[in-house]
Amino acid sequence: MKAERILMTGSLAETLWRLEEVRKGFRKSPDVHVKEALDWVLSRQGLKGAYGNLFSATEKDLKGVQLPTGERIYSAALRHILGEEALRTVIAWNLKASPVVEKAVNSFNQLLVRGGDHCAKESGFYCCHKCTPAFLRTLAVVKPDDWDKTLEKGIKNIKSKRLPNGRWHGFPFYYTLLTLSEIETPLARAELKHAGKTAEKLLKQYQNNDRTSRFRRLGLEAALNALN
Repeated sequence: MKAERILMTGSLAETLWRLEEVRKGFRKSPDVHVKEALDWVLSRQGLKGAYGNLFSATEKDLKGVQLPTGERIYSAALRHILGEEALRTVIAWNLKASPVVEKAVNSFNQLLVRGGDHCAKESGFYCCHKCTPAFLRTLAVVKPDDWDKTLEKGIKNIKSKRLPNGRWHGFPFYYTLLTLSEIETPLARAELKHAGKTAEKLLKQYQNNDRTSRFRRLGLEAALNALN
């Protein structure tokens, strides 16, 4: 894929997915374009409409976005997912020491304990089945206190929703696969294995180099590898 600008000022989602494509080696881009995009993402921390004082989606985003794995997200879940995906992105690009990221991490830690006995820290579940994979993906890179225990509970929640066809009730299949593929624990591998035979059947459908195919392939290949 030819080098092109990463920053898309009309969409936080598109900018995040392009940054992830660069990080995964799916897209070529000079460092200056990556830095420009990361600086813009950082500038959106705490803006009006930012969920939990994380990073704010744009007006275009609020009309609905497509996850890198192809699922469409609307409504309140969108602001939460993009806010956490943005935090995950800047940490993945080694910006955790930035004062802006420190503020966002503090906000994430506050989100963890909202709800008392039913808080995300204790349950491993945040808001809904669509939001929870984003929460777990972010948790695994933020790594707050006792994060591994919360992550374990989150994966057990996924396990509790297993279906006979290798999927999980309520959880977006490909986004959940991608999340599990990035978590190197026995529990995550067990859930990937649960999806393995289904992944084997689906993998041949996603051999193109469009974004959805590439990110779905990451999860499907991880599930297939878990069978071995």
